[in-house]
Amino acid sequence: MSIALQGIVTDIGYQNEDTGYTVLRLQAGTEPAPVTCVGIMPTVGKGESVVLQGAWEVHRRFGRQFSVEKYEIVRPTTVDGILNYLGSGLIASVGPSRAKLIVAKFGLKSLDTLDNEPDRLGEVHGIGPKTLNKIKSSWQSSRHLRDLMLFLQEIGVTVNGALRIYKVYGSAAREKISSDPYALLDDVWGVGFKKADAIAQKMGFKHDSYKRIRAGMRYALENAAGSEGHCYLPVTALIPLAAELLGVSEELVIYTLDHASGADIFIRDNDRVYLPAFYHAEKTAATYLRKRLANAPGREDGREERLRQWLGAYELRTGFHPDTAQADAVVSAATQPLFLLTGGPGTGKTSILQVLVSYFNEQHKTVALAAPTGRAAQRMGTVAGCEARTIHRLLEFKGQPGGGSRFGRNEKNPIEADVLIIDEMSMVDITLMRNLLAAVAPATSLIMVGDNNQLPSVGPGNVLSDLIASGRILHVNLTKIFRQAAQSRIVTAAHEIMNGMVPHFSNLPNDNCFFMTQEDPEAGVATIVDLVARRLPGRYGFDPIADIQVLSPMHRGPLGTLNLTARLQRELAVSPERVSRGTMDIILGDKVLQLRNNYDLGVFNGDIGIVTAVDRDEGVTVDFGDNAVHYSLRELDELIPAYCMSIHKSQGSEFKAVVIPLSTQHFILLQRNLLYTALTRARRLCIFVGTRKALSIAVANNKAILRYSSLAEELRAPTDTDRGEEFPPRA
Repeated sequence: MSIALQGIVTDIGYQNEDTGYTVLRLQAGTEPAPVTCVGIMPTVGKGESVVLQGAWEVHRRFGRQFSVEKYEIVRPTTVDGILNYLGSGLIASVGPSRAKLIVAKFGLKSLDTLDNEPDRLGEVHGIGPKTLNKIKSSWQSSRHLRDLMLFLQEIGVTVNGALRIYKVYGSAAREKISSDPYALLDDVWGVGFKKADAIAQKMGFKHDSYKRIRAGMRYALENAAGSEGHCYLPVTALIPLAAELLGVSEELVIYTLDHASGADIFIRDNDRVYLPAFYHAEKTAATYLRKRLANAPGREDGREERLRQWLGAYELRTGFHPDTAQADAVVSAATQPLFLLTGGPGTGKTSILQVLVSYFNEQHKTVALAAPTGRAAQRMGTVAGCEARTIHRLLEFKGQPGGGSRFGRNEKNPIEADVLIIDEMSMVDITLMRNLLAAVAPATSLIMVGDNNQLPSVGPGNVLSDLIASGRILHVNLTKIFRQAAQSRIVTAAHEIMNGMVPHFSNLPNDNCFFMTQEDPEAGVATIVDLVARRLPGRYGFDPIADIQVLSPMHRGPLGTLNLTARLQRELAVSPERVSRGTMDIILGDKVLQLRNNYDLGVFNGDIGIVTAVDRDEGVTVDFGDNAVHYSLRELDELIPAYCMSIHKSQGSEFKAVVIPLSTQHFILLQRNLLYTALTRARRLCIFVGTRKALSIAVANNKAILRYSSLAEELRAPTDTDRGEEFPPRA
């Protein structure tokens, strides 16, 4: 028999974004203590008042709990309910602390006061005119938000999802969703096809509708770009993939493709299907590069000879003795309009960078340095002895409403430098490459530096590999390990892995690279926590948060990023100052990771920072090294604690010490370039924890992950742009 249970949600223990399955704690008026409730409740959030319909049951493991059949979010009518509602983060500048002051002043009339006499909030201690205006504006907006959430709770959208939708659409959200729920895919970060499709189905959209199939095909292309790095999919791959995803016939997919191509939805180029942004990015990037090569000036008589003479004098002055490959790299980089330098750790890329900067400075040339991430740029600047910036900052990114972006530096306003040097090219995706090339003036020399053995970019494209494969760009690859670097086991083990050799670890006291055998995953977790929290700080003096980074190949499982981060946060985060973000806390002193590009805040996917301030009413402040950023309570879903992060997300960063779990549970992701990338993130110390079988599997798996990209092909193709035409317009 179904019964009703009414109360306030005190905590969300678990909530699955895809299924809506939720485990929560409810303070019900009929129960002396909070009770556990389980069921499909995707829109329920902490602090809300709810009426649950269901029945009591006894779980064999978790004991007595309430199984929810249906639920309804209601306006709170008790002091505790109002307190939790106001403190939930739905209202700007009102968190748990300020909510207590408001309820202490107005009691059960708090919500009525906000509705009818909001200026009276100025009577509350700590609420000045500026804060009052923010609260009033947010409360007025929240009326529309509350209506939207009541609408969305019937179609399975979470509280965080509703907040993101409202941020984009505002008071027009319900109308926008009703007319085309699939527009959410393009407009709202975090809403995937499955969620948009579920909304559409509940709203009565036909299973085989044109809009649904078109959206499903876009999702297939976007997912291929986002999860596998493809710039396009062959028609023969896209059609069965979309048909299976949508549960429709291939004929319907073909029909939709034929009618949608060329309508700024898809671009079909022979047997390839692109999203327009990636099509134009590849074409335009290739055009810029070909034009740069075609317009290269002829060799100046004696210039190379004078440069080698300068290099000889530099050797005498500094003691730097380059080998033939290094000397050739310096000469080529300093004399060519476009040059590519690659090499693994210890092969001298850093030394060449220092030589080049010295040479250009002596020639009174302006040099700009940049890298994809803040940490990589900081390291580059330290090595070169001058300022280096992220590529986004170099391009003077500017946010646009809705999360779009444009760059202040472009064809009409190029970067002001005689020479531009870009490091960590393996991280540069095709979209960033296109925007970078657009901002490089024809007279500016472009030097690109990278390590092709690392993972390719997180974003779509295979830029560094394609530049090399094209054969059009002068390229020097350094392979010799120099004596000082050869003393580091991190460096030598990295080169062994790169060459397909399984490293042997002697684990001697003076080594800087160790392998700790641990067969049992749970014991491996305990070992990693002990290493980070106690053993490494005790022996080496490392700061467990700032200096040590755990890198895992995958997210799930005992040795995945999610579990290891939770365990390490419980061990290391001791401050009581914290705010909740879904089922996770953000704590003062936490190391956190930015999950997406946010042009408004000036932070980007993969940026790592430290939480330096926590205000339960206003949000948190994160120091990213060169940028202190404030996040409101509504923006916290862009952050996660980063005590353990994925190897992909670590690209471009270096840490004093790295701990890497290796388990056969990670079998699907055990790859040579993944292992190599993780190891080369370590500057002073690396420790593997796991099984040698997993290590052997990873080293043996050198199967290149196929990425559909056409930049190399475009670079090799002669076109009219090779015959002296102008640089292409901005796409």
